[in-house]
Amino acid sequence: MQAHFSATTMKRLLRSTALVATLTAATAHAEDWPSWRGPNQNGASSERGLPEQITLTAPVLAWSYPIASRGTPVIFDGRVYTLCYEGAGPDLQEILLCLDEKTGEKIWDRRANDFISDIVYNRYAICSPTVDPETGNVYWTTHAGLFSCFDRDGNLLWQHSMMEEFGRTTYPNGRTVAPAIDGDLVIVHGMTSSWGKQGPTRNRFHAFDKRTGELVWTSTPDGGPKDNPFSLPVFEWRDGQRLLYAGTAEGFVACINAKTGDPVWKMPITVGGVCASTLLYGDTLIAVHGTENLDSSDSGRMLAIRLGARPEAGKPGPIVLGAESEVWRNGVESFSSSPVLVGNRAYVTNMTGELKAVDADTGGILWSHKLAATQIHASPAAGEGRLYVPMANGLFYVIEPTDSGPKELSKVQLQGDCLGAPAIANGCVYVHTTEKLYCFRGPGSLQATKTIRAAEIEPGRGEASRLLIVPAEVNLAPGQTQPFTARLVDEHGLVVQSQQSGITWNLNPRLGVSAGPNGELIVSDGAGAGAAEIEGECKGLKATVRLRITPRLEFTEDFEAAALNQAREGSDYNTFAFPPGQWFSARTHWEIVEKDGGKVLAQTLDNPLFQRTQSLIGNPDSRNYTMQVDIMSDGNRRLMSSAGVINQRYLIMLKGNYQEIEISSNMERIKESAPFKCRPNVWYRLKTRVDAQPDGSNIIRAKAWERDQPEPDEWTIEVRHQNGHPKGAPGIYGFVPQSRFRVYLDNITVTAND
Repeated sequence: MQAHFSATTMKRLLRSTALVATLTAATAHAEDWPSWRGPNQNGASSERGLPEQITLTAPVLAWSYPIASRGTPVIFDGRVYTLCYEGAGPDLQEILLCLDEKTGEKIWDRRANDFISDIVYNRYAICSPTVDPETGNVYWTTHAGLFSCFDRDGNLLWQHSMMEEFGRTTYPNGRTVAPAIDGDLVIVHGMTSSWGKQGPTRNRFHAFDKRTGELVWTSTPDGGPKDNPFSLPVFEWRDGQRLLYAGTAEGFVACINAKTGDPVWKMPITVGGVCASTLLYGDTLIAVHGTENLDSSDSGRMLAIRLGARPEAGKPGPIVLGAESEVWRNGVESFSSSPVLVGNRAYVTNMTGELKAVDADTGGILWSHKLAATQIHASPAAGEGRLYVPMANGLFYVIEPTDSGPKELSKVQLQGDCLGAPAIANGCVYVHTTEKLYCFRGPGSLQATKTIRAAEIEPGRGEASRLLIVPAEVNLAPGQTQPFTARLVDEHGLVVQSQQSGITWNLNPRLGVSAGPNGELIVSDGAGAGAAEIEGECKGLKATVRLRITPRLEFTEDFEAAALNQAREGSDYNTFAFPPGQWFSARTHWEIVEKDGGKVLAQTLDNPLFQRTQSLIGNPDSRNYTMQVDIMSDGNRRLMSSAGVINQRYLIMLKGNYQEIEISSNMERIKESAPFKCRPNVWYRLKTRVDAQPDGSNIIRAKAWERDQPEPDEWTIEVRHQNGHPKGAPGIYGFVPQSRFRVYLDNITVTAND
């Protein structure tokens, strides 16, 4: 590919404080591809000896592996890691697959179920794993939110259920952001709705210690969501700070301090979400989206944002950037296909299947070339003067771009659809389809040598001026003890000192929590459920920790202790109470009201967006338990609401309109029902039980009856799930069609089976 650097461009590149790499010689060399956007965060590789022509025969086709995916593989230290899926119906599972880089032979795999999600049409593995180049550990997020860290040999080092620990939500499109490694942190990006200040559904970033899995910070840079986020963060050093940039679900491009999670600035650009990843180019950030612009009726634009803005000293961010921060814009639109940067040229495919070339200095569109009828998520990759471009219909192109236009060097039809970007490593080009993973080898790949990159330029540290307590959020059961680490950081968030003692706490004795001699928190055996932000202090600096106490098995809630001291305009009840504070996503979806001579839980009707809601109310490590709840729906013989419980990641509910009792997890994976006649304004009792079997399967049972009648001896429905969910938090569920008729719950009990 020709170099097109103006004097202005060179000055920008030299001024930039982004990641620095050594210059490479023109001889053949090789490098790994440890994350979705590659080693340079921009989809481009400095590889040599890559294939110019793609064929489906040897020696160009080195190997293929028959398995479905919609993502991009990553390559590190002789191994290929890819996300894929296999199976059908209840036994479909998402897979982290590890292959030998040279032969394509399987070394190991790890599998996980989908659960309590609404994903449709097998939209799995729309993501990539990420490898940490320092440790060789592999990070994986499933669509249902299982976030895991494995070592090179597939041993699980730690895992979080983001749904059950942090309130992560799922969406039918299946898009999942890959984990991002930066220094000692691994950062995940998604929609969450948990408790307290983080109860409202928002686009959030969670940063974990990459070795221990402890939460370091959570950041909420914008407001309510308009789409499911899909933008992988990019990082740079600027003005002494480590900064993170990403598109968000609210239609912003956001900048966050990557060491602390503090929002720095945000720029609103679209009525939808910004799903494509951004590009760092000198002193600008290039972003693209595919929905209607905020300041015009046009759909989509690419723009360059001037970098360097920050809040005034002593004032919190984020500041909101406006048109004055635009360096340029054009009419290029792309919904979820991310641009690739080569020199001062950006290349991107749009939704109508066109490949476009853009001058990164001016925003000028150099050319547009039609490749297919449509494009969905797949992005180009670049290497050795060529673009490797997969399209949604399975066509795979090799294109040589120049300023005068593109030259098609190769075009081949792969088996299956392409939704992921190619990966380039060690002289090979990898591309995954919904049927196969392909490895195409270039002529120089076997003789290539590794590129040596310079270390990042990290600024010096100042005096400690702020405290971070790690982990920043914990979910404990009565009787548990949690140690903490105090990180004293400077004004930019760089760690000056780290110690595991010396923290003192401002504790509320009613919470049932005490402090140990080394600053650990001890939850008493008799502590009740609850949640609170607790202030800690170390060396005169203060910080808060979010503590959620969830009971182990054996608990009940009848709502009678609630004080009805709240009021809401438009409600059909004069007063109400909020549900328990530790319940996820509950405060805006449920309310405790007086009905039938007692206090019950009612689903709210004031927001039509909340027709369906689920709230997790217990400990994520629960397994082998029975849940029981009383249910009643307003309505008539033509329209009733539905409600039920979540038991070990299975949703069991009474479906009023269908006159059924149903067991599901994902509707397209597990969905079994049995007839059950129910009437509006009548209380029913639903009892459910999940038993894990020695062979890894689960037996899920449920029965229902009128509350004032004797319990029947037989279960109404029984389902066996071969790849059973090993554990899962108890929860409640409600669905009010058209937000017309309330559903009520009462007398929730959770008991251990044995």
